[in-house]
Amino acid sequence: NLPGVRVYGDFSTWDRCPIVSLNVGDVDSALVCDALARDYDIATRAGAHCAPLMHRALGTEAQGAVRFSFSFFNTEEEVDAAVNAVAALARE
Repeated sequence: NLPGVRVYGDFSTWDRCPIVSLNVGDVDSALVCDALARDYDIATRAGAHCAPLMHRALGTEAQGAVRFSFSFFNTEEEVDAAVNAVAALARE
């Protein structure tokens, strides 16, 4: 529910993998990833993620998407920090 942030995926089920793909406005995904790394020390991946047909279906062929890959080893605090960082970038 962050203004200016679009999260992709079906969240109607509980059995999801811990990968979250999103975009911040119409900003290129590589620029968002760079800002997350530089300003917040958060590692993400940008681009088409070897899924060009999915990006065509989503309408994100040119922008790509920012991918967060969480795991068992991430803490709730790290997830909160990621959400806060994305929110801050969306406000800019």
